[in-house]
Amino acid sequence: TPWKIPATELKSRTDLRTACIFTIDPPTARDLDDAVSCQLLPNGNVLIGVHIADVSFFVRPHTALDCMAKQRATTTYMVQRAYPMLPAVLCEDLCSLNPGVDRLAFSVMWEIEPESATVCSTWFGRTVISSACKLSYDDAQHVIDGGHLADSLACFEHTGVRVAPASQQRRSDIEASVLWFFRLSKIMRKRRFDEGALSLHSVRLSFDLDDNGQPIGCRTYDIKDSNRLIEEFMLLANMSVAARIEACFPDAALLRRHSPPLERRLDEVCRQLSHSGIDIDTQSAGAISRSIQDISDPAIRYTVEEMLISPMQRAAYFSTHAVADRNDYRHYALNAPLYTHFTSPIRRYADVVVHRTLEASLAVYGNHVAAEHPLLPPYFSPYFPQTAAAGSLTTSVNDARAVLIPKPEAIAGIAHQCNLRKDAAKKAQEASSTLFLVNYLTAAALRMDTPGVITQAIVTKVKENGISFVTPMFGVDGIIYMDRMADRKGQVVSTDGRKWKLNMWSVKPASVTLVWKAVPQPSTNPKASDSEHQLANMLSALVIDDTRHSVVDLGCNGTTETITQTLRIFDKISVCIIPETSPPSVTVKLAMPYINN
Repeated sequence: TPWKIPATELKSRTDLRTACIFTIDPPTARDLDDAVSCQLLPNGNVLIGVHIADVSFFVRPHTALDCMAKQRATTTYMVQRAYPMLPAVLCEDLCSLNPGVDRLAFSVMWEIEPESATVCSTWFGRTVISSACKLSYDDAQHVIDGGHLADSLACFEHTGVRVAPASQQRRSDIEASVLWFFRLSKIMRKRRFDEGALSLHSVRLSFDLDDNGQPIGCRTYDIKDSNRLIEEFMLLANMSVAARIEACFPDAALLRRHSPPLERRLDEVCRQLSHSGIDIDTQSAGAISRSIQDISDPAIRYTVEEMLISPMQRAAYFSTHAVADRNDYRHYALNAPLYTHFTSPIRRYADVVVHRTLEASLAVYGNHVAAEHPLLPPYFSPYFPQTAAAGSLTTSVNDARAVLIPKPEAIAGIAHQCNLRKDAAKKAQEASSTLFLVNYLTAAALRMDTPGVITQAIVTKVKENGISFVTPMFGVDGIIYMDRMADRKGQVVSTDGRKWKLNMWSVKPASVTLVWKAVPQPSTNPKASDSEHQLANMLSALVIDDTRHSVVDLGCNGTTETITQTLRIFDKISVCIIPETSPPSVTVKLAMPYINN
């Protein structure tokens, strides 16, 4: 676009265009919210920077654009596309921290002692940056694993006058920065969990689409070290900004909190787990985290995490004006006294409001903290940029509040709107994922000539009327009810060509015993019988393995006519996931003979 940064902004902001700054994002990302930088200091410490797109420069309060962004409140991500909060010219161009171009940013910088990753001092400022390159998570992971940046990766360097192709030294600086980020993030992550943080991950599906937008591949999204690298510094930025705006405007800060889990549901899950010999300490988030880490079996640990998600409450935005007790500001899972969202203003309106509040604090107090605050270090590093971050609309406390910060009651309304839209976007994203999973499974079932796709599931709960399960491969969970386990003829999905009927069952406190009988299949035509047997063998092989999409032989063609099956929590079973197209959903049936690993 022909737009250029105004000369007044270049003059009033801290110029970081010659610094080694770059982004790390998924390869398909277009809205690049955040960039990072790393610089070794003469005293042995490290100067770390997180630089966030200055969306609030373009989205000014009470404009038509601001009203639209507030109404949408968030970008909604579907499998095949995103529905952005802001116009494409902003989210993909003018605000996006694309490599090789000058961009406006809000920056948070820390002087960090490298051995313990302790923050010595924090700096906040409005800046101008020029990203050197756009790394994907795979690019960063390759460097972490000992490799180098690919020669084909476009890298740039701002000379102070113009942007030029990056020198070999700049490319080496980027690699060294990635390694420093990785080293520090490991220390920070370990300390965070040692001090009581909790992280529960559910399965997230990723689809490969053909040219027509139809799913041709489905896999779980893997979290790599490069993902965690960025996560740690984004969390630190959010916590630092939360402390800053709460210190400056204690009655008008938009923060984010996470309440403790629902006690009754948590107790119920823990009772179920205790029947299997697993004790979960629920005294705190950290205690739950340590209990999970004590589980050595990865499959069981995954299942326990899935079971513990149910009692957890969702995090929510709130106004400090509306919550009287500061103890209620806490974020349970992060074990943080103060937290907010600052790092993604292109896709979250809450972050735009936080940016304005930070801008107001800079206008009033400059780069320094407003007052003594237990969460902000008092030491101010001499290595921080010396240029004052001016460029705000205001110069006094009253003007700052009037122009940039909504009234406290209005902030509560904004928090409510952001919560509603975030929940709606999450539901839409889940519905989109279900739709594409149904399309993928329907195509797979047609290729296999079976009612659905057979895969592995793990029992998570035994109830009087059914068993709860989760499928690690597809992230599908639910309940298989006893009275719906079979079809109208009392038969279930078979993996060996025979027909099986559920004869009886009995339920104990932590287990259910099922008795299956094979239905005799008389045939008067030997040739037909051979053909049916051959077809049964073919069908028994068409089963999707729980680790990758491949065809494996379960070896389950036996002669036993009666099978007694006792299921407990953490037992692995075979299920048939049957896609339903109207509305898009899946039905899960128990499959026989079962996989008992």
